[in-house]
Amino acid sequence: MNITPTSTPFARRVGFGLLILASLLIGLSALRYGLPGQPFAPPMPNLLNQREWLVLHAVTGGLALVLGPWQFSTRLRARHPGLHRAVGWGYVLAILVGGIASLPLALGAEGGPVAQLGFALLGVIWLTTTAIALGHIKAHRIAEHRRWMLRSFVLTAAGITLRLQIGIGNAFEVPIDQYYTSLAWTSWLPQALLLEWWMKRGRSAHARHSSHASASF
Repeated sequence: MNITPTSTPFARRVGFGLLILASLLIGLSALRYGLPGQPFAPPMPNLLNQREWLVLHAVTGGLALVLGPWQFSTRLRARHPGLHRAVGWGYVLAILVGGIASLPLALGAEGGPVAQLGFALLGVIWLTTTAIALGHIKAHRIAEHRRWMLRSFVLTAAGITLRLQIGIGNAFEVPIDQYYTSLAWTSWLPQALLLEWWMKRGRSAHARHSSHASASF
């Protein structure tokens, strides 16, 4: 079942290439926190006081970002199914650890209850969507698995949008404490809602095409 709106092969290749590039840049950058002596940016009290959780979350979240886009490569899935499964298991395990590590960070987040709720929901939904995707593939429900993997990865990609927003704030010299609370929501909720709209639009287009084909027959 096609779950995405119609687009040209060129547009899909460009979009996928940009996704891989952004995921690699941000994901590999996050992996550096596993090395000794790395400074934390931003150096906020809750992050400094929970260094172990932050390192665990950053490293596994970075790994999930690096691995995630390859789950959507039809060429990899068709030509190397064993590698596709291995990458998928690596992605799931990275999120299991990264998602659990995100929860104590969320509960101690600067910005009060609003920020803490936003980050905590991100962590819980991240774990939940990935678990549901895993359940569907184990039951051989391929189309549902792909939908839930998209939902999972759009939350993984919160690592990209978070850093983009911080970069914009730095470029305009806006202190992060002035918008940190909003980051707890803007780093993931808009793109999650956009994905739901995109998938619904794709299913509607598929239904219209099927109805037209049946009528023509």
